[in-house]
Amino acid sequence: MVVVVAGRPKVETSMLPVPPPWECALLDRHGGDAATVLRLRDHLRDHLADPALADQDLQTFLEADAQPALALRQLANDPKSLELLLLVGQVSRYAFDVVRQHPGAFWEIIQDRQYRHAWGRGVLDRLVAVELATVIDPVAKGNALARFKHRQWLRILLGELSGELRFAQVVQQLSAVVDTVVAAALGQAIARLAPRFGTLVPADHALYPGFTVLGMGKLGGGELNYSSDIDLIFVYELPEDAPAGQPSWRGATDHHDYAKRLGIELIQWLEAPGDGSMLFRVDMRLRPEGDRGELALSRRETVDYYYSVGRPWERQAMLKARALAGSTLLASRLSADLSPWIYPQEPAWDDLEESRSMRRRIEERAHDANVKTGAGGIRDIEFLVQFFQLCYGGRLPELRRRDTLPTLDLLVDRGLLPRAEAEVLAEHYVWLRTVEHRLQIWEDRQEHELPAIAEERAAVARRCGFRGPQALDQFDAKHTAVRAAVRRIAAKHYLGDSRDQDALLALLVQGELDPARAVAALANCAFANPAQAATHLRAMAVEPFFLLSRSRTERALAKLLPRLLPLLSATPEPDQTLANLERIVEAVGGRATFFELLSERPAVLRIFVDLAGWSTFLVDLFHDFPGLPDDVIDALNQRSRKAIHLHAEARSLIRGLAEAGEPLAHFAAREQAVVAVRDLEGLAHSAVGEHLTTLWEAVVETLFAQLARQRGREWGHPRDASGRPTRCAIIGLGKLGGREMSYASDLDVLFVCDPGGQCEKIGRDGQEFWFRVAQDLTRTLAEKRICELDARLRPWGDSGELVSTTTALERYWQDPKDLWERMAMVRAAHVAGDPRLGAETVALLRRAALSAALPGDAAAQVRAMRRRLEDSVAGRDHVKRGWGGYVDVEFIAQYHCLHVDPAQLPPVASTVACLTVLGDLGRLPQEAVADLTRDLHTLRFIEGRMRLWVGKAVSSLPTADIARQRLATRCHYNTRADFDLALHLARERCRTWFSRLI
Repeated sequence: MVVVVAGRPKVETSMLPVPPPWECALLDRHGGDAATVLRLRDHLRDHLADPALADQDLQTFLEADAQPALALRQLANDPKSLELLLLVGQVSRYAFDVVRQHPGAFWEIIQDRQYRHAWGRGVLDRLVAVELATVIDPVAKGNALARFKHRQWLRILLGELSGELRFAQVVQQLSAVVDTVVAAALGQAIARLAPRFGTLVPADHALYPGFTVLGMGKLGGGELNYSSDIDLIFVYELPEDAPAGQPSWRGATDHHDYAKRLGIELIQWLEAPGDGSMLFRVDMRLRPEGDRGELALSRRETVDYYYSVGRPWERQAMLKARALAGSTLLASRLSADLSPWIYPQEPAWDDLEESRSMRRRIEERAHDANVKTGAGGIRDIEFLVQFFQLCYGGRLPELRRRDTLPTLDLLVDRGLLPRAEAEVLAEHYVWLRTVEHRLQIWEDRQEHELPAIAEERAAVARRCGFRGPQALDQFDAKHTAVRAAVRRIAAKHYLGDSRDQDALLALLVQGELDPARAVAALANCAFANPAQAATHLRAMAVEPFFLLSRSRTERALAKLLPRLLPLLSATPEPDQTLANLERIVEAVGGRATFFELLSERPAVLRIFVDLAGWSTFLVDLFHDFPGLPDDVIDALNQRSRKAIHLHAEARSLIRGLAEAGEPLAHFAAREQAVVAVRDLEGLAHSAVGEHLTTLWEAVVETLFAQLARQRGREWGHPRDASGRPTRCAIIGLGKLGGREMSYASDLDVLFVCDPGGQCEKIGRDGQEFWFRVAQDLTRTLAEKRICELDARLRPWGDSGELVSTTTALERYWQDPKDLWERMAMVRAAHVAGDPRLGAETVALLRRAALSAALPGDAAAQVRAMRRRLEDSVAGRDHVKRGWGGYVDVEFIAQYHCLHVDPAQLPPVASTVACLTVLGDLGRLPQEAVADLTRDLHTLRFIEGRMRLWVGKAVSSLPTADIARQRLATRCHYNTRADFDLALHLARERCRTWFSRLI
């Protein structure tokens, strides 16, 4: 309640909440420091999962402290210490008990900011040595080990809660502390046995005899939990097996008995040191023969066991084996002995299936709430990583790691796992392990199941950082999504594989080809010769240039085969199709990437199968350009290149080269293939023409510029009387000028240069200079099978000069010209050479072609031209020149552009652009523009698909039933009837508008 006294508000103190008695007593006894601490606590309350518990913890901590005034002053002066004190009790009652019982340890960690550091073994070994040096009695030494463990657990948890230690550092620190304790306990155990069994011969001053402790599981992987069993294996070295100079046991007559007793003593030190309280739970069940086996075996016996009767699950378990304490020399020898068994060059595929079966059996015994063993839990990620290690560790030594997250990164680097999926797994692994930690650290119990009771699960959600009334719902939703994503990826790469898939992979990677295995693996395919088909498949799986990628390639192809084999079987000749596909793959360098792309993009896979099954010409093209499929895949994984990038790449390819043809031929082949793939995936037809035109402009301009420079160095660049260099330009006509290029089309061009000029070095005139450059350009493009230039639209055709001067061009166009020639100039555009000269020439051609008067029988002349073209393809189903072909549309656009102001035409006068402008100007009905645009796309699309099929500049469609149906399918029609109907309607509309408009 607020009352006003003398114009000023006054809080009526009787209405304020009364602090609890312990706070009142604290304020009375300690004044300002207490008030500061309580005020700081109030600021933190909104960030705490259980504020009431935090109040209780603060009271308990201060009452337990021998010097509460000093503690309050420290908390008041260091707000971070108060925050961590309250936070630690929110997530771990075990850790708060450590704080309460050992406040001095808490203050030491806080004041020295020890929680910020990830200590290595050197620091930890020194710290535990100091702890042990202060006491003599074995019970006291045991208590010292326990005290060391609890303090380090507290330090690590405080580092995690403060954000100073990330997950990877937390689990590494937990593992390092255990390593240190095991080593210290082993030292104590050896000392305990020394009176009976003797000590080392001090030849090399080694600490321990021929005895080593192997850590397994999460401990071996350096990724331990807060409350986890520690899985150990004990191995010793017999003196007769030890290398010369290694120390032996003096006084020990039965080495096996000694090793067993040492193991028992070590377990006692680790499990119940000092006053008998549990330090670690030691699990020895991973040793040879498990609970039935000897507690310790010699190195020779251990190696013999694994090689003779070692089971698949033991191979997987040994992936994590790591020496924690004892003889490092013995551990190194044991690792070298077992490595070929753990990582075979050719893994047994039955063993891999056993890995899956083991995972499924573990899951069957688990509850859904188990974050470790349930579906989509921690084990899914760990087993997936280990499965890949078992598959490929024999050939890729870098995969022989023990820790999960770094190995995930390596699987990405080696192309065995997509980066996006590995990142999801890594993120979700941290989440699942964090939830596991929050379950376990609460009371230092080995707990893996989320509580079924909502209230208890809500407490876990709060310990995981969720706040507010929706905390449980948010936690459950997040956890469910994580597990679903993990299981989806595990099923895709590991659990979802079947025996059939494993059989296919085995078919690719095992030693000598087994004909029976080939027949069995390919039983459902239509191959006439399965053994020969298997030979082709195995050849495709070879990575000749990148040996380290062999495993990735084999797996990528094995995953592709379930999709590939049915497509091959559906072709007319599956055996020949596969042989052709192998020829394509022979030209691939990075075959794994190629196969992965085909797996991810079924449409592209179908394209390559179609190429192999129906187009030997394109198979030859891929085969003739080594590395072309690789380059195509790389380009497809990038955004479509813009014109500036294509031009820049073409120039960079030939920079410094005397012969530019080969690199430009490969460049052109790659871009055509890339466009074709994107075309087949649905790229707009206009974009296809645009990209092909840009490609040819880049090639022609780059090669023309280089040839001009080379000729200039030899002859000297021609200069006119004033000393200025003469210019030359290349004008594109037809589809090139209109930016409407199609596959395998010729390039219609016109060469033009300045008149006059003389070469400085040899006295030749300028026109001859440019003639030689144009001739070199035409010859190089043809000889290297890049493209064909067609200059027949130049003045006076074949009888005229290959390169026209601007003066001759002006004189030529002063006289009346046939309508066909005038119409051809509508699409004139600068392609290469001097851009200013190119623009002047285009302006001249458009002005001369469009401005002259039309003869009275102009329409009749156009109709007559159209009939002659139609007659030239009589008897053929010609999509361009035949009845209703797209020449109808081109003639309509070009004819109606005559007598249009050139300034009103678009800079790039493609057929569609001209139709649009003519519609806007009212020269064509908008209905006609819409129909003709649509039908032009239809007819050119069909022509493009036809050319992709045969690989030639053909426009005649097949009429035979099977071939016609295949073309219909390639054009996305369900039936030949649908295809024929669509084709007929497009032609009919084109011819109807042609008849009406001309």
